[in-house]
Amino acid sequence: MKRRFSPLGLLLTLTVIALCLALSWWQWQRAGEKRAWLADQAAKARSAPVSLATALAEADPDHRPVRVHGELDSGRSVLLDNRTYQGVAGYYLLTPLRADDGHWVLVNRGWLPRGADRRELPAVPPVSGPVTVDGTAYVPPDNALVLKDTPLPENHWPLRVQKVDFAAIGHRLGVELAPFEIRVAPDQPLGDREPLPRPWQAATAAISPERHQAYALQWLGLALAALIMYLVALFRRRPRSDR
Repeated sequence: MKRRFSPLGLLLTLTVIALCLALSWWQWQRAGEKRAWLADQAAKARSAPVSLATALAEADPDHRPVRVHGELDSGRSVLLDNRTYQGVAGYYLLTPLRADDGHWVLVNRGWLPRGADRRELPAVPPVSGPVTVDGTAYVPPDNALVLKDTPLPENHWPLRVQKVDFAAIGHRLGVELAPFEIRVAPDQPLGDREPLPRPWQAATAAISPERHQAYALQWLGLALAALIMYLVALFRRRPRSDR
């Protein structure tokens, strides 16, 4: 009995195995990188709050505790669309703050419900006078998913936006905004107002290191399965021929 051998089959099998092994190794590397990133963010979160100027000078201020004193411009707030809280649609309310040192930053004050009629924007709770804001710097991801990419509305406040574009919003305000927002601490009131709901996501990665490791094992399993399938096909006997 002759055994089947196909050079093309061998080449395809080796290609599949090499691809699966490469993807498995990449996922193992991603797991290590994600673990290091989480440790860095956790260390930042435990550190003492820094000034806005100090956060601006850092290469990566994401998740750095920040304390800033200044005045909020409640009349020119931004509503970040498509944010839900306890299953209810709404917005994140971001209000520009002018710090005592002259820097500007968007302060994410929390969540506001959208209401029954989408055409009517919610009222922005005003805050007057100087305030001290304790919060955490947050840099939105560049690849944030939006329903559509639309220009900022003309001469209408509050602005309703699909994503936070600091340069575009700063241009509309006529100021240079910090390239991050400050998410206010959960229990901190602003002025004489009760704190808005602040359902900030935990400072964790979208995919955990354990999930990356699971993906790595899956790709490794696929490589092994491809090898087994090839060996089974290679050593399978040809059917008998009566001729």
